[in-house]
Amino acid sequence: TQDTLKGGAKKPELAKLLCSNSAADVDWLMDKFNLDLSLVARLGGHSQPRTHRGKERFPGMTITYALIQMLEKVAEKTDLARIITKAKVFKLVTEGGAVVGCVYEKGGQNFQEFGPVIFATCGF
Repeated sequence: TQDTLKGGAKKPELAKLLCSNSAADVDWLMDKFNLDLSLVARLGGHSQPRTHRGKERFPGMTITYALIQMLEKVAEKTDLARIITKAKVFKLVTEGGAVVGCVYEKGGQNFQEFGPVIFATCGF
């Protein structure tokens, strides 16, 4: 936790939660996504080895790619998720202070989606 706080984390309670859950989170990623995260490395700013990775050079990209592949499978085979690309969200739909959907523009038309909303910008 001290490394995380020293690295710039601004909320000690969230840093503690992140660090205390990390072992279970790594196990979940390895089990659910069949990822090799068996190597543990010490990176800059770490007082101890703690970065889990496999043989791949870029563990973040490997993890992100596995998560995206699973999301794509869910979106293809069920109605539990939709992936919408090349769209511009311009309004969040709220109810009682909670976000319950969004309004977005794609191809010159406006659309609405309701349910959990995840925004992903740039990146992978």
